[in-house]
Amino acid sequence: MVKNKKLTTTLTYRPATVRISTNILNLLGNPKYIVLMINIESHQIAYFPSTKADRSALKVRYDGSVSYNGKVVNSCRFVRRVYSIENWDINYRYHIKGFYVEEANIVYFDLKKAKPVKRNRIEESDI
Repeated sequence: MVKNKKLTTTLTYRPATVRISTNILNLLGNPKYIVLMINIESHQIAYFPSTKADRSALKVRYDGSVSYNGKVVNSCRFVRRVYSIENWDINYRYHIKGFYVEEANIVYFDLKKAKPVKRNRIEESDI
């Protein structure tokens, strides 16, 4: 198992995005598709590479992404489910450190260790 502070993911309620660090994607072989899983009992999520043929797989957006620290996967169902299970505040995004299990080629995250980060909002009065 590899533990590294650079193995991170960030979940944001609006617009229902999962940002996955480039280090994680590199370890997983830079997959075009990825599966996001939730273990409700252990309060963990996991990511592993997949293919387009897998109906549960989601496309990783590499093209057009300007972020060098991560790429985005959109999944309203996954994000809302995690927020609901963990009773997270939708006005925050949550940053989580991950663990890589090389034998299984999977990265998992302990949701109980998620760090809330206040989202920047622009009020109409600021415009």
